[in-house]
Amino acid sequence: MSATLPLERPTVLVIHHDADALDLLTRLFEASGFDVVTAVTGYRAQALLEGDRRVDVVVAPWDTHHAVGGEVYRWCLQRRYDLRDQFVFIGAEVPAEFDQLVAGRCLSVSLVRPAEVVRVALATVKRRVKLEAQRDALSEHDGAKHRLLLCDDEPVLLMVMGDLLAQTYAVTRVETGHAAIVLLENEDFDAMVLDWHMDDGNGADVYRWIQAHKPWLCDRVVFLSGGEGDDAQAVAPGRPMLRKGQDSHALTTVLHEIVRQVRSGSIPIEF
Repeated sequence: MSATLPLERPTVLVIHHDADALDLLTRLFEASGFDVVTAVTGYRAQALLEGDRRVDVVVAPWDTHHAVGGEVYRWCLQRRYDLRDQFVFIGAEVPAEFDQLVAGRCLSVSLVRPAEVVRVALATVKRRVKLEAQRDALSEHDGAKHRLLLCDDEPVLLMVMGDLLAQTYAVTRVETGHAAIVLLENEDFDAMVLDWHMDDGNGADVYRWIQAHKPWLCDRVVFLSGGEGDDAQAVAPGRPMLRKGQDSHALTTVLHEIVRQVRSGSIPIEF
């Protein structure tokens, strides 16, 4: 493993219920130049991720006997979408839903090879730094605003959100899912924010149309919902759903990450 770190002191969040495993990983990461924060439960990990401290990579167990990694990853897809590529999972055998949910963004490594866990985590951080550098370089040469489709059947919310996002994006606003599909038949967008509940074509309907006709746009979709029990994972695994009325910073962070991915493209992890 290279001794050159991409950040002065990258921070890893290590999640594990076993004290011996937590201690081993902590010592290995510290010896490799990481700052380490730890959590023994998913609840504690979520609390840390909601705080102000920067986290560059998350290491968590996820296999048929340990569900915490999958639970925290699902939570991040909803609340910390910027970390969706920044997980390293520990598992002897990945669970059935792993490939569908993770979609090739992250790797799973056996704890039998703890040094490999650290190596993959370092490669994950390096990849993120390269993507951010590429995004910044593109931003310097691309003065045009990225195109955003905003679809919501509440006119006041559509107006307020559109005005807020228009400071950064070229916003196209529609009030129904059907109208969104009509637009998408002839146009592509860098990001799409879709209301989950609409009478004339809801967010799920629009997403299914995108899957069938323009699957390359699936990773550009964000859902909004006013229902606490709503979950997009059954229809659109891996897509974030944000609650209406929550801090606009969460939405702008997700959109920033999507546009970064669209403009930068993917950079493979280097091993």
